[in-house]
This record gives sequence, structure tokens and C-alpha cells, in this order.
Amino acid sequence: MRKIFMLFILAVGLSLSAPIENIPFLKMSFLNLKEDLEEANKEGKYLFLMFHQEGCPFCDKMYRITFQEPKVKDYFTKHFYMVLIDIKGSNPLITLEGKETTEKEFSHKMRVRATPLFIFLDRDGKEILKMVGYIPAEDFLLIGKYIVEGHYKKESFYKFLRKHRKR
Repeated sequence: MRKIFMLFILAVGLSLSAPIENIPFLKMSFLNLKEDLEEANKEGKYLFLMFHQEGCPFCDKMYRITFQEPKVKDYFTKHFYMVLIDIKGSNPLITLEGKETTEKEFSHKMRVRATPLFIFLDRDGKEILKMVGYIPAEDFLLIGKYIVEGHYKKESFYKFLRKHRKR
């Protein structure tokens, strides 16, 4: 009976694991953010960073729910590249300025205190928007439109969100 229970727990755990391979706008990056930004610009896309960590339930919820929404997949695949950064990771990372560091050190420099944390960048690598926590698909699409349509040049995201969120 104990073996059956353990197999059940393992099966449930595996079924709840985040389907990262099913995120088409996830860029397979060597963590050279300078090159990633250049590539995004060449493709006419925006770059955004997702800071995450193992065991983060809200990161997993983003992978399983928001990023699996067909409208999110389509819109973000067309307009964005996402690079994942593990806030506890020791992998080498090249910053937008071309400096060498690690994922953990870069996360600390960017003041990441909770995950997931998203930083959306303009074509020059300047921060447009920084959001923390789980974001439902409807709001995530609004973030995309806020950036792609250039609303960030005219108004704050929260003003944009109030005007465009379904009531």
C-alpha cells in the first residue's frame, strides 16, 4: 500500500511539473543578454526576462496556465523572446552592458526578491516594465499590447490596464 501511495505522489508531481518545452516564445539562450537583445531586434521582437527558481509555485502556474493559453502563445511568439534566469543559478551570464556575472549575482543586482519577476525591455535594453508574481493570461496579453503598441511611451501601465481590462 505504501508503494502505491508513493507512486501516486510521484505521478501527481510529474503531472504538475511545468511544461517549459511548450512555450514557443522561450528563447534557448546562452545567457548572453546583449546578443539576445540584438537577435530580438533583428527579428523585430521585444526581449523580456523571467526570473524564476526551482519549486516556485507561481512560476509553475505561469508555465502551466498563462503561457499555455493559445492567445498568449500566439501573441508572444509573434512579438517577444523570453529568457529565463534562475535567481539561485551559478551559470555565467553576460549583461546587456557586456559584463560577465552569474545568474544569482545578476538577480541580486536587479533586486529580485520574489519570483516570478518579469522585466520587459525596449529595443535599446532599457526597462519598460517590471512585474512580479503570477499574471493571468488576460493581463499578460495586455502587457504585450502595452509594449508592442507603444503605449508605454505615453502612459503608465496601470492607467493603461484600467482602461483596457474587461469589466
